[in-house]
Amino acid sequence: CAGADMSSGADSFDTHDSANFSSSPVLPAWKVRKPVIAAMNGHAIGLGFSLALQCDFRFAATDSKYGLIQSRRGVLADGCSHWLLPRLIGVEAAMEMLVLGRTLTSDELAEKGLAREILPAAQVLPAALSFADEIASQSSPLIAAMSKRLLWDGLGMSLDAMDAKESQWLQHTMGKADAIEGGRAFAERRAPRWQSQVNSDWPEG
Repeated sequence: CAGADMSSGADSFDTHDSANFSSSPVLPAWKVRKPVIAAMNGHAIGLGFSLALQCDFRFAATDSKYGLIQSRRGVLADGCSHWLLPRLIGVEAAMEMLVLGRTLTSDELAEKGLAREILPAAQVLPAALSFADEIASQSSPLIAAMSKRLLWDGLGMSLDAMDAKESQWLQHTMGKADAIEGGRAFAERRAPRWQSQVNSDWPEG
């Protein structure tokens, strides 16, 4: 995503008065229970980068550009980036990205902690798929989903509230099929055969 279509010049960002307008037009990736991985094998500018920021992991291509350049076009950055960036990289670094609107190289992206791995474009998707396969095969799907939910929800919770929720959810997983299988697979030195289902085994509350 190379950014907004600017071919209409002055009308590129025309007024949008719809009551249903949202700066984040799709379900944010942090609300998806499964880990979401961004495989950026080309430029990600503007909303394309905002959507990548919503993901749990990002793989980026060398020789590509990334950034939220909207301030240089006279409009705000989108995709809940004002909420995401300070939580990902701190307020000052977020302010720099949002106010200056510079494009970043893949190395600069990695320096800010916004890319898990930098690779040639042709290797980005295979690497992301390999990482996804490791999560799917080695980690209980229920635990991966619950960990993700606690991490994202924890950004707006007090320590006491998180302690209570984590304790409640930990108790929910103890003694269950995956807890038994995890210990058994370790003892037998084999890959685990997970049985949990995120929808049917999700904790209440």
